[in-house]
Amino acid sequence: MQYLFSSRRVLEKRMQAKKHILLCLDFDGTLVPIYPRPQDALLEENVRSGLVKLSSCKFFSIGIISGRALKDIKEKVKIKHLIYAGNHGLEIAYRGKIFIYPPAKKYIPLIIEIGKKLTRALRAFPQAVLERKGLSLSLHYRLVKLEKLSKLRKIFFKLLKPYLAVGKVKLTHGKKVWEVRPSIKWDKGKAFLWLKDKLKSRDLFSIYIGDDLTDEDAFRAVNKIGGLSILVGRRKSSQAKYYLKNIQDTQKLLRVLLERCAR
Repeated sequence: MQYLFSSRRVLEKRMQAKKHILLCLDFDGTLVPIYPRPQDALLEENVRSGLVKLSSCKFFSIGIISGRALKDIKEKVKIKHLIYAGNHGLEIAYRGKIFIYPPAKKYIPLIIEIGKKLTRALRAFPQAVLERKGLSLSLHYRLVKLEKLSKLRKIFFKLLKPYLAVGKVKLTHGKKVWEVRPSIKWDKGKAFLWLKDKLKSRDLFSIYIGDDLTDEDAFRAVNKIGGLSILVGRRKSSQAKYYLKNIQDTQKLLRVLLERCAR
């Protein structure tokens, strides 16, 4: 990976060659810091202002693709006219309509069932935060004390084992979070490509910015179409071609992109 701001001229040249830019970003860890309790995350007003300005620019289409529920991410960002994708792209708000990936709908009762069981099983772990998101579940263990983590892990995986064994759900890992998702072939990458196709632009440049393991699917998708894949932070292995050091760099990049609008 290359540091993006060491290659700024390359970025500007590639953008200038295209008439329209699809910019999609993750939320937690990309636009805002990762909070121990997801409900505490707040988008800074200067970042919101930058996104508002970009969304009003004719050159840009802006999407937020998050693991959060669609309703939750819309309430956190609070910007009209953006594209929102929740539950890792299983539900998408686009031009006034809500798209839910059809095969995911039949899993809703199952996810609700697992959520109820987890809620009861986790009463002994008040520091664990369970997000019940309709189409998926997230168990955040950032606040769980180290001496209790192994017991939490044992209870969690024991409860999930029967569902995993028959392939009803799949388990993914993030930054101190376990994600329970429907066992279907849909992810942030496929959601990104769905959005790209909806735009129907023949002269489109794509950018995806994310920080978590679930963003790797989007990085792969963007790479396949010659776009720009950007990881916020560093890790040993990633599909991203470029990286930003932190969310402050993400904010800096938004300012750079706004320069494109001023021309």
